[in-house]
Amino acid sequence: MIGELLRDLRYGVRLLRRSAGFTTTAVLSLAFGIGGATAVFTLVNAIVLRTLPVPEPRELYLANVVTPERSSHGELFSGPLFQSARDELAARHAGELAAATGLVGMQLQPDGESIPVRGNVQLVSGEYFTLLRQQAQYGRLLTPADNVTVGGHSVAVVSDAYWRRVLGGTPEAIGRQVAINGTPFTIVGITRPRFFGTTVSLRSADAWIPFMMQPVVRYASNASNSGDSDPRKPWPPQAQIAWLDVFARVPAGRSPDAAASAMTMLVQREREAALSKDASDDDRASIRRAHVSFDPAANGVSGLRDSVATPLFVLLAMVGVLLVIACGNVAGLLLSRAAGREREMAIRLSIGAGRSRLVRQLLAESVLLALAGGCVGVTFAVWARDALLALLVNVGSSPVPADLNTALDWRVLAFSAAVSMATGIACGVLPAFRVTRVPVSESLKQQSRAVGAEGGGRGLVVGKALVTAQMAFCLLLLVVAGLFGRSLRSLTQTNIGFDRDHVLAVRVDVRGAGYGADERQALYRRVIERIQAIPGVQSASFSANGPLGGSQRISSLSVEGLAQARSQELRTNEEVVTDRYFDTVGLHLIEGRLFGPQDRDAGSHASVINASMARRFFPRGGAVGRRWDYGRAIGKDSNVIIGVVEDARYVDLRKASPNMAYHLSDASPDEVLSDIEIRTSGSPGPLGQTVRETLSQLEPRLPIVDVAPLSDRVARGTTEDRMVARLTTIFGALALLLASLGLYGTISYGISRRVAELGLRMALGADRRMVLMMILREALTLVVVGAAAGIPLAFLAARSMSALLYGVGPADPSAFVAGCVTLLAVSAVAAYLPAHRASRIEPMVALGR
Repeated sequence: MIGELLRDLRYGVRLLRRSAGFTTTAVLSLAFGIGGATAVFTLVNAIVLRTLPVPEPRELYLANVVTPERSSHGELFSGPLFQSARDELAARHAGELAAATGLVGMQLQPDGESIPVRGNVQLVSGEYFTLLRQQAQYGRLLTPADNVTVGGHSVAVVSDAYWRRVLGGTPEAIGRQVAINGTPFTIVGITRPRFFGTTVSLRSADAWIPFMMQPVVRYASNASNSGDSDPRKPWPPQAQIAWLDVFARVPAGRSPDAAASAMTMLVQREREAALSKDASDDDRASIRRAHVSFDPAANGVSGLRDSVATPLFVLLAMVGVLLVIACGNVAGLLLSRAAGREREMAIRLSIGAGRSRLVRQLLAESVLLALAGGCVGVTFAVWARDALLALLVNVGSSPVPADLNTALDWRVLAFSAAVSMATGIACGVLPAFRVTRVPVSESLKQQSRAVGAEGGGRGLVVGKALVTAQMAFCLLLLVVAGLFGRSLRSLTQTNIGFDRDHVLAVRVDVRGAGYGADERQALYRRVIERIQAIPGVQSASFSANGPLGGSQRISSLSVEGLAQARSQELRTNEEVVTDRYFDTVGLHLIEGRLFGPQDRDAGSHASVINASMARRFFPRGGAVGRRWDYGRAIGKDSNVIIGVVEDARYVDLRKASPNMAYHLSDASPDEVLSDIEIRTSGSPGPLGQTVRETLSQLEPRLPIVDVAPLSDRVARGTTEDRMVARLTTIFGALALLLASLGLYGTISYGISRRVAELGLRMALGADRRMVLMMILREALTLVVVGAAAGIPLAFLAARSMSALLYGVGPADPSAFVAGCVTLLAVSAVAAYLPAHRASRIEPMVALGR
């Protein structure tokens, strides 16, 4: 059997080499589809499917504290809770635990370097590398002994990539010092090359340090505070500050439920002990409902995965449709080629070859075509993969470097091989069965033109059916591309509330630079005064998070005069700003007043809220003068509303404006402001370099993270939408090209079988225009039938993707009309070329053939 298969493959190679034009066309058609599918799958594999490069990744879990009343996604762990859980599981022999923060940008400056460079740092527990079964490439890794004393372990482990890129890749790097946010750390170890930690991101970790060093490096990200916590003091000892992801390793053969149950009892016991004596029964019942869940973490954690997984799978489905069209195109080519091989098949059948034997031979040829297309497609996928990654990171005027591992591993190659095999069988099975059903006796006759024409007619019917199907799927892609294009346009043109055309946004790392509370207020005033002196600048301000800056702070609140049920939790986003913030970003006052000199005293309780918060909590108006507080009873020290401003899309372009409460930074001196907003008289882009140079000269120790027009931040908020819109447009164009080629080939083949008929028509009086219109009518009938079948398919596909659309419904008529018109116009051109050639046939020459 294997020997026969090899003979079939060798024979197929010889035949395909003789038909170089046919082979090239078929291979390239399949390469587009297979290469596109492989490129998209490469990103799916890198972001969604690939497991962490550690031993036994399936034993890893992410522990979450789940409180149904507050969060369905789970809460982080405090330092004391993690340590108690770690000791509890160790005593029960139920598993191992390690803790880590998310990646955070910090300033890294190795000794000998004059300028710090921003890199990603992760704070971890001493068990982190042991849990992940890692060994150092050089030196040693962190151990539990490195996480005992708050601020007492200035040691760091650096990644292989950072070691090679910055430290020269020499073993002498062990023992060198690297300043992290200004604090010297001694490099004690270098990880192995493939290790990047537990976070899948466009930029992996450059260094790992003990989480006990949190106050030293001034880490203050991704935390929730409650009770009597004080974020200004070190976090590791505080039980009321949750800021750590906790990873567990449960050996194979053991259930993670036992470890989760032990941690659940611990959480309930510690929370109940923290309750006051007069706590209500509802509070105690809520604690009993809290539990710890173990979620599989073999693939690590990734905010990137959460944001792009769905768009990537949509693109994979779209490129699958493109591959179906390519298969139809190649199947049509094989059918046309098969018509010329009917006599060959008849001879082989007459001398004893079985039909199954011939089908296998023809399938071997189509699989060879697909495998060749797959090889070319993988080469194309390498380029396309990098282009896809560039669409993810190069948005706006400040592209982000990426080191996501998108290598072609065994999973990608297996996917490409499987798709190639399936494609070869799919596009070859119909022609194979069709060509082996020839009438042997009639085909062997020398004067068998009539029989050949009959067989060609049956083949033409099948070819027309394939063209109709191609048109249906092509319209599906065109409509989807139109919907995503309109969705992107709607999203980018939505009213964000801010003045996107005249605002330059600058992100600085005030906290990382180590400015104290007294220094910060002077810094803000100094920077604002200097920037406002730049020609073309109208005003400047500072804020804690900044418009569309990617960060937010959400707090619970109570409102004067508003009864609140126990099961209801009111929440608001907070922002701390300087006094000219609203004028700078273009938010207009609706009611009351904005911040003034009378609000600058420390301890002032003046606040400004947005229109959404005013409508939700004061639907009858009169918000100005009312009081609110952070979950406490309303009193004389509560916040007082002095004004209401317009709504703005502060965090997410797709979501309506959240409740927003603004405080003045002078009254909150402990707050760290990291975003500078600059209002310009003209386009903000040209001022970017001037502002950067001005800040560097004024404050050399202040790291500048990003300088970009606010419109660039809007563009970054549409990264996934932009990627999907561009790629579906590309896929739609390729589908249109392939479908048009299929139509062109089918019409050309049909004309070649009807030369005598067309000659006879013209000899009987039909003019060239009549022949041209007849062929165009037949061709466009296929297109119209295919479009009619494609409209419901496109609607179903659009409805399944409606969650990704913004401001556009799945039945948007303009997208459907545009898709149909484009398909008809291009198809008319594709059909006109062979039709025009047919109308130029000389009747006497045609009748003499």
